[in-house]
Formats: sequence, C-alpha cells, structure tokens
Amino acid sequence: MDLLTYKELDTGPDAPADPTLGHRAWHWLLSLSPTAVTLMVALSIGLCMVAVQVSQEVVLAVMAVFWALTFLALVGVVARWMTTPGRGRHRMAA
Repeated sequence: MDLLTYKELDTGPDAPADPTLGHRAWHWLLSLSPTAVTLMVALSIGLCMVAVQVSQEVVLAVMAVFWALTFLALVGVVARWMTTPGRGRHRMAA
C-alpha cells in the first residue's frame, strides 16, 4: 500500500466518522514522508548524544519518548515500502 492509498483510508468513504485523537495521531505518525522520518532519525541521534552527555533524567525521558516515536515512524515507512508494489514507490500524497 503506497502513501496515497494509506492517506485515502483516513479521508475516503470507509474512514471512521469520528476518529479519536489516538487514531489520528497513529495514522499521522505512520503516514509521515520518508524525508520527515530521516530528519526524525537525525534529531534522535543528536538528542541521544546530548542526553548521554547531560545524563539528567528529564532529558533522557524526552530522548526515549522521541526515539520511540522515531522507531514507530521508521517501521511505518519500511512497512509501506515493503507493501507497495514495484513501480510507483516514490509516489507521495499532496
């Protein structure tokens, strides 16, 4: 399933009438573009390097939460890429 098809699930006729905040956040996270996920990975690595140097629990907690979100988004991008048939993998939603 490519990104256009995935986003249409949220806006098409089969979309839930009143989605919860968790549902919208989950679909937003899994429908990020590969460029946004790449930037999230870069920010996660930078935040990790700062958190290790500072070693304050608050900074470590922020780093852990952001890294978990980055991991989920990365898994979502890879899953979309694996399920998209051959040609057209580069298609993006407008």
